[in-house]
This record gives sequence, structure tokens and C-alpha cells, in this order.
Amino acid sequence: MKKEKLIVEVVVGYMLKVLKNGIPINKFKIEFACIRHGNYDEFIGLIGEEKPFMIVGDIKTGEIRSENLTQKNTCDFGGLLMAGPSLKKFYVECKKEFGNVIDNDISDDIFESLVHFELTLRMHGNNNNLLNEKEELISVIEKVGKFKSLTINEINDLHEGRKFLNMVKHNNHQFKTYSDGILALNNANKILDKYILTIQ
Repeated sequence: MKKEKLIVEVVVGYMLKVLKNGIPINKFKIEFACIRHGNYDEFIGLIGEEKPFMIVGDIKTGEIRSENLTQKNTCDFGGLLMAGPSLKKFYVECKKEFGNVIDNDISDDIFESLVHFELTLRMHGNNNNLLNEKEELISVIEKVGKFKSLTINEINDLHEGRKFLNMVKHNNHQFKTYSDGILALNNANKILDKYILTIQ
């Protein structure tokens, strides 16, 4: 069954495509970094859209809240949901700025899969209090890998997915071909699926 796309995958996937094609993103660099690192409260503050109405319950205390919700007092997924309207507004602004970018090497699905790969690792790391603010992905993988008792080979597969993400973001060819990078990403995603390290 095909999974439903998250708005964050579409938006950040588009921005990765912009980066891969050598288009400067200086105008949106801070916003892009906030989303990619999962700093949703900061991102919402930068874009300025209202948060959707949410009700959150605390399993331990039984407390139910609907006001003054932040990413820190819900969870990363709650922060992602609250960022929805801001993500949509940001996407419209980016499309106005950069237009319809065509990439001949990588499909939109692969760009979006790269987003899911990074965000899901960060989300599981944050929700288990493993990460510091603005932690590098190389460290995220090590910490989540240790927490989930992954094998050395499985952690290495995740790092290969990270290398492909870096290849796309920085246009440095860590794989001979994009097909090799896509294969590495697919292998990394199999590890995420195996250990249920996914957003959905």
C-alpha cells in the first residue's frame, strides 16, 4: 500500500531539488535549516502562520491541554502537525521564487524519500531525548543506532543513505552515479522499516 505523502516531504523535497540544481537558497536558508533539523517551533515563528487547533493528552498525568502547545510540550510529530499551515505558506513562497525545477537524475519521490529518511531519524532521536539541538545527522544515526541496538552493518547502511543525502544537498559525488545513491537510500530505508523508525 502506498503511503500518504506528508506536506513536509513535498516542501523539503522541492528545496532539495533546488539545492541539487545549484540554485542559491540564501533567501530561505534559515527557514529551510529549521525544517530539515526538525525545529518546528522556530520555523512557525519565522513564517508566522497560526497553529491549527489541537488537543493533547498527557498519558502519565491525564492532563488535557489545547492552549500554549509547542513542539517541546507535545512531541516532534505534534510540532510537525502544528507546522502544517506554515509549511504550506513556505511552499507557495518558494515556488514563487524558484519556479518549476526539473531534475533529470532523481524523481520527486526520491527527493521526498530523502526528506523522510532524515526527519524520521531526527524525530525518533528527539522523542527519546537522545539529541542535542541542531545535532549533525552523522551523530543522530550513531545515537539512534545505539538506542535501537542496530548492528554495525545496519548503522553503516544508514550512513550510506546519509552520504547520498549529502551528495544531493552539496552536489559532491560520493557515489559514482545517482542510481548507486538511490540504491544506498533504499537499503537505508529498509533498516528504518525493519525497526519501525518511520513517521507513519
